[in-house]
Amino acid sequence: MYGEREEVDPDRPALYGIPPDAIADERPDRRPEDAKRIGLSRHTEEGAVVHFVSNLDRAKPGHKMIAWILLVTFGAPALYTLLLLL
Repeated sequence: MYGEREEVDPDRPALYGIPPDAIADERPDRRPEDAKRIGLSRHTEEGAVVHFVSNLDRAKPGHKMIAWILLVTFGAPALYTLLLLL
């Protein structure tokens, strides 16, 4: 971990104990356990959609519009299939 690196100054303040120059492999993985278990990250197709949608802010009108567009995009095929089955 970063504590084993000689070039990291332990006296310098760090956010959550992580020095700002720590490499990506040394940063903690903040994903939920279920997401880790199934391999869901922002580098997978499904994980990228989840990551994108979770960053939308409901106070911004443009983000609200994108959320509605995504809801229609993903909900329309399910609704269409349900109507065909009835």
